[in-house]
Amino acid sequence: MDGGYYAIKGFEYQIDKTLSEVLFSSNDESVIGIEQIQDVNNGDYVIQVKYKEAAKLTPSAIRKPIIQLINEFILDKSRNYILYCYFFDTNGYTENVSIDLLETILGKEKDKFDGTVKNSFLSKFNLCFSETFQNQFQSVLRKLQELNFCNSKDEAIYFYSVLVDYLRKKVVNNPPDQVSSRQVTKNELLNYLNKGRKVTFLSSYKEYRGEQEYFKFLKSRFKKPIKNQNTIIFFGDLVESDSCNLQSLVHQIVKNHYHRATHDVKPLIFIIPDEKIIEVKSYLIKENCLLNDGYETILFNQKYFESPPIINKKMSGGKLTSSLSKTSFEARIISNLTLDKITELNLNVSWIFIDSEKHKLLCDSTYQTINNLNTEQLLKLF
Repeated sequence: MDGGYYAIKGFEYQIDKTLSEVLFSSNDESVIGIEQIQDVNNGDYVIQVKYKEAAKLTPSAIRKPIIQLINEFILDKSRNYILYCYFFDTNGYTENVSIDLLETILGKEKDKFDGTVKNSFLSKFNLCFSETFQNQFQSVLRKLQELNFCNSKDEAIYFYSVLVDYLRKKVVNNPPDQVSSRQVTKNELLNYLNKGRKVTFLSSYKEYRGEQEYFKFLKSRFKKPIKNQNTIIFFGDLVESDSCNLQSLVHQIVKNHYHRATHDVKPLIFIIPDEKIIEVKSYLIKENCLLNDGYETILFNQKYFESPPIINKKMSGGKLTSSLSKTSFEARIISNLTLDKITELNLNVSWIFIDSEKHKLLCDSTYQTINNLNTEQLLKLF
């Protein structure tokens, strides 16, 4: 295996450890920092996390992180300092570090610190050889299953994938100097899960359960567009299968939406990648699917784009029914570029993001995100 594999897995292990520390915290408001002073910290402790799947334990392998912890201890003697590490030949217990063992670990660096500092440091230091990657993961799942809104192990795996993504973005999207953005509390995570207005489907669930189980679980939680509410379907860089390209997917979603529709049906709104917009529109026109694009290729008119369709109700026995007979258009469709020019939507909408980042117009609207499904799988979902 190359170094990239171990670096990525080590990062995932650190995120898992952070999640574990937050969930097992007895104080719901305790602020835990991620990759700030060290890998994980709060007001009481500092943790260095080292994952060495392919390495054996040697003094030199833990020398550098222990020196870093000693230097942090010199600056702040009030906290406990922990080296939380995994080596394939040593795991699952806490080592009692004596002054002789510490000096062996420090090697030629031992004379950089006087005896008083080293002894004081040891009174605040723990060397923990962690569980295996899988055991730590299972421990987090068990904790998630204790939540009163978690009803199964599958839901725990789903919540795990959501929280791991949430923590990962705190690290990736915020430079180390933005301390306040790299902090989290237990309450913050629980509120994030408990809002009930977001449904996010992530690849980490698929990696653990497999593609079929991922799709089955996704289908059980996915909320199809409600026919009498406005929904924006935002397509990003998705994978097109041989049997279903983007244009045929859009057309079939529209057909499904209008199947047995009543007169109050709202046209779906599709946001299409710029390079695909002409192909999709051309296909819909060829299939006699009426669309409203706000004249975006001439001069985009947002007022016209947002205007409701003209509809006719079906007649039965000489009386009007609630069923739809005709409509002036069945879909609103514009490119990503055109959407970016809109500063404010005048429609109350929910969003479905497919292999795309959330848009600036989202605001407080409800949304779902779906990643890593091809067009054929998406068609089965809708």
